[in-house]
Amino acid sequence: MKNFLLLFVAVLCTLHASSQANPKSLIKGRILDKETHGPLSGASVALLHAKDSSSAALTFTDKNGIFAFDSLPVGNYKLYVTYLGYQPLLSPAQIRIEERITDLGTIVMQRTGLTLAQVEIVETKPPMALKKDTVEFSAGYYKTRENAVIEDLLKKLPGVQVDRDGTIRVNGEVVKMVLVDGRPFFGNDPKLATRNLLAEMIDKVQLIDRKPEKEGYSGNNDSRTEKAINITIKKEKKNTFSGQVTAGYGTDGRFAGNGSLNRFRDHQQLSFLGSGNNTNGYQGGKDVSDGIGVTRNWNGGVNYSEDIGKKLIISGSYFIDNNHIENQRNSARQNMLKDSTNYYNQQSQTQDNNTSYRMDLHIDYKIDSLHTLSVINRFNYVNSSSLQYNMYKSLGSKLQLLNEGTIHNVNMGSVFDFSGNMSFEKKFKKTGRMLNIALIYGYGNNDRKNYNISNNLFVQPNAEIYRDSINQHNVFNGRNGVLQLFLAYTEPIFKDRFLDILYVHTRFNTSSNKLAYDYTPSKGVYDHLNDSLSNSFENITASHFAGINIRTQKQKYDYTFGLNMLVNDMDNTNISQHSYLQQGTTNFYPTASFNYAFTNSKRLRFFYSAGIETPSANQLQPVPDNSNPLYVQLGNPNLKPALTDNFALGYNAFNAHSLRSFSANMNVGFTHNRIINANWFDSLGRQVSQPLNMNGAYNISFIMVNSFPLKKQQTAINANTAFNLIHDVSYINGILGNTSNMSISQGLSFNYVYKELFDFSTAASANYNRVQYSVQKDNNTNYFNYNFSLDCNVNLPLGFIIGGNLNYMLNTGRAAGYNLDVLMLNASVSKTIFRHRQGLVKLQGFDLLNRNVSISRNIGVSYIEDVQTRVLQRFFMVSFSYFLKKRDKKIVD
Repeated sequence: MKNFLLLFVAVLCTLHASSQANPKSLIKGRILDKETHGPLSGASVALLHAKDSSSAALTFTDKNGIFAFDSLPVGNYKLYVTYLGYQPLLSPAQIRIEERITDLGTIVMQRTGLTLAQVEIVETKPPMALKKDTVEFSAGYYKTRENAVIEDLLKKLPGVQVDRDGTIRVNGEVVKMVLVDGRPFFGNDPKLATRNLLAEMIDKVQLIDRKPEKEGYSGNNDSRTEKAINITIKKEKKNTFSGQVTAGYGTDGRFAGNGSLNRFRDHQQLSFLGSGNNTNGYQGGKDVSDGIGVTRNWNGGVNYSEDIGKKLIISGSYFIDNNHIENQRNSARQNMLKDSTNYYNQQSQTQDNNTSYRMDLHIDYKIDSLHTLSVINRFNYVNSSSLQYNMYKSLGSKLQLLNEGTIHNVNMGSVFDFSGNMSFEKKFKKTGRMLNIALIYGYGNNDRKNYNISNNLFVQPNAEIYRDSINQHNVFNGRNGVLQLFLAYTEPIFKDRFLDILYVHTRFNTSSNKLAYDYTPSKGVYDHLNDSLSNSFENITASHFAGINIRTQKQKYDYTFGLNMLVNDMDNTNISQHSYLQQGTTNFYPTASFNYAFTNSKRLRFFYSAGIETPSANQLQPVPDNSNPLYVQLGNPNLKPALTDNFALGYNAFNAHSLRSFSANMNVGFTHNRIINANWFDSLGRQVSQPLNMNGAYNISFIMVNSFPLKKQQTAINANTAFNLIHDVSYINGILGNTSNMSISQGLSFNYVYKELFDFSTAASANYNRVQYSVQKDNNTNYFNYNFSLDCNVNLPLGFIIGGNLNYMLNTGRAAGYNLDVLMLNASVSKTIFRHRQGLVKLQGFDLLNRNVSISRNIGVSYIEDVQTRVLQRFFMVSFSYFLKKRDKKIVD
């Protein structure tokens, strides 16, 4: 472990040292008005290669008229300076080997004498700009196909990945929120923005490191941030309605439709979204629902935000989503025992219906320059029902029958939860002194009804057959509430040193009432209360968290050291068992962070913190859950909290001139008193599980993202390397063991746009997995999977467009019948219509080779499971789209 950490640090230092070992030069200068000799702030300064006038770098002058380009190789250049109302200026510039700094001195510019009415100004923007916690991209630099959405634009940005399901990652870290002009857009669901707003509306894309919203404090006092994206709307796209509507119908009764209507203003936003389909969300050749079956979905919502005066901002949204899912699932599982392996095969059919309602409300009130009040409220309501039918069979190590049977479950229920956060921030006249007070609250209610019918056959060791059946009705009601007080105070000690004091008090109430009724055949009703399976309890948990930090802020670096204390007190009353359980724990642990900026664009970050995982109330209950007769779950009143030491080290570098980006991030965690599920298997293949505390678990993850720009083509090659190692502990039939699951993956992606003729993107990845068991070493396994994708679009004369995408996946090293290669081929032909090409007629073919399948593998501490699920296969669809957008009077490439 120590060697691995040292190697990681050495690699980062080598990368940084190598950049220093090849010294590069800096060019600087100052732009002034020729007559007044006043500085020209915001002048555009472009550095061009002398041989072909291609762009080498771009920047703007500061408030003093000063500009600078660093990390430039030796060579001949041209300096091209433009400023509104002044004559453009072109002059030669040269970097010599012996000169570390090239000072061009004072450069004066002559006024043109023209008015704004006499000239057309086309603004030149840098492709990338860097700020302290933000990387900003100019959307116009990255070409996208006509009518592309934001998701297509994000795929072209250095360091940004978009998964097939729409999940966005920046340098490997998942993006939690997408903002529009700094405002929430439909709460915290990024895909509603990235898959509904057109890329041509976007002016800038900002990748932001920000503090997470306070939605409940768990006892971590560190400097971690989360990724967010802010997109800004072009000025010419504001103050008018924009959007699109699409309707399509296809073979096998397939249909798809969606629409959006948006109006963005400087002080107001209004958006309507809606869609419906039974094509698994398939849009433009993307299948986004691997492994969940075939879905029918309807959804719609509205988002609204407005500035009321100069101090008050109100943002809110409402969204409704209805899903019907049909799925067929085949799975093959190997359970690793001490000296043998048994096999569990299952075929299941499910039907799920879910309707969810979500509402968000954000209020920000700036009382004055020193006081700010913020209120965030969220409401969620879900009504669901499901039918599930399973056929299963368990086999012993010699493939002899252990058990078989059927399980039929019917579930109905509703969940309501409300959460909120009221925070008040006060800044004092003394610089750096600050007080933050927050009240976090929430309430939830969960009502469920379940019918559990199973017929089971067991083969005993003497070959005798034993039959068992279950016919039960369960009624469950659970309520929970949380109230949390958050206090944070910062006091400046010296000019660059601060004292941070944090206190959080949390009170969490939970009540649960489960009643199990057995079926009485003579009466035909469920009227016999099963005391052994019924359970009612009330749980109250109170915690006190206190932390104190000393934070030092220097020009190039900052660091923090602190000490935290977490006190938990739990009182649990089991009404059914007439028992009372009280548990109290106290934990002390340090926190530390260090950030160093080699330059404004090269940063090294390190932090350490500890996370506390307290046992849930259900894990502490002594009443068994036998809803699955082959998997009975028990509670453990003696569980202790788990403590995880988390270490993170990261290096990020962006070069705004070359557009190259590089990041390497490593996370290491060691868990003490990890809560695991201990398992016992009997001779009939049945499994009993109970949570226990164990030591010896740790995990290591490393991800490196490298983007190599091809500036003349305005694109880049993106390389992603990932390493994960999870070392977990197991307890099977009284034997303590461990499992080591290691995975290594390498991915490459590339996209290219050639004028308005064609565009394509391609991606490839190779993934290696190794699983090792300390108890059953004969079951150690290695397996690979490979993925390749290609997406292209060609514009033909007369408004015709042909496009297609191909996805290929190859699996090896899996169970028999699950080593399938998957080849997905989709194609489309479309024709733009109307004068301004606002209409589009499209014919699409999905899975033309009819070879779509879904294969996945799950790895546990005591099992390996391969799963194949139902997917949507070949169909054709004709659709019509109309795009409502402001037509530009003049398009400038």
